Amino acid sequence: MNYRHAFHAGNVGDVLKHVVLLELLHALHRKPNPVHLLDTHAGLGIYDLASDEAQRGGEYRLGVGAVLADPAAGRMLPRYLAALQALNPELAPGGAGLQRYPGSPWLLKQSLREGDRLTLCELHPQDAETLKKNIGRDPRVAVHHRDGFAALKALLPPSPRRGLALIDPAYEAKDEFTVLTKAVLAGLQRWPVGQFAIWYPIKEQKTVDAWKVDLAKQVQAETIAVELTIRAAKEARQMNGSGLLLINPPWQIDQTLRPMLDFMKSRLVREAGGGVRIQTLVKAG
Repeated sequence: MNYRHAFHAGNVGDVLKHVVLLELLHALHRKPNPVHLLDTHAGLGIYDLASDEAQRGGEYRLGVGAVLADPAAGRMLPRYLAALQALNPELAPGGAGLQRYPGSPWLLKQSLREGDRLTLCELHPQDAETLKKNIGRDPRVAVHHRDGFAALKALLPPSPRRGLALIDPAYEAKDEFTVLTKAVLAGLQRWPVGQFAIWYPIKEQKTVDAWKVDLAKQVQAETIAVELTIRAAKEARQMNGSGLLLINPPWQIDQTLRPMLDFMKSRLVREAGGGVRIQTLVKAG
């Protein structure tokens, strides 16, 4: 309950998460059938990069700022750049004019078509109210002030049945990965045809790899991991990168993401030992 994403909006982890999320949404919308989207830990939806919180850490400068500084950003990450431009009409080449950063709820809402549905969950009471204001009234969108892990049990399967659940907890509690695993397995049991995208921090790579192996043993569905580390992930006391675990991913999403990851690597990796990888944990079929 103490975590506030406003301090970290637009950082390296957000860039990876949102680039991948936009590609997942694009793949979902290739078919005309309606979809249901669920964001279990939604946050504010929109972040002011001029705020005291964002300026205090300045993490966005080494994340979205570093990406936009490259003239190739629009060619390599077209959907990501288009989303930033939609929220920042004054955005110029190089990143000038970037004032607001879109959180996942805003990106999810922007993707909605007629017949689609979006459910947003946020436990922090003040953030839940701000989220409602930032998202606005829309009959396709439901905002819940509730625990996102519990929502995976209570709100699934959704209607329509096709769709995606984005799970992005704060990872404040010592047992967060244990709670996360139980919640994901419960959600997958109720919604076996759903796509699940689970964001996770990488401090020590060995610890994260052990968690992925343990979860994969219990998942009977195709599962891949997409990761970006800014340095060698050996120091457990600092954030060294992040990843997304994708369950029931779209066909050939790894091929779609590979050149994007290589571009992000060139802009975001800061020290020797950092890099990107796409790892198959459970094969299809």
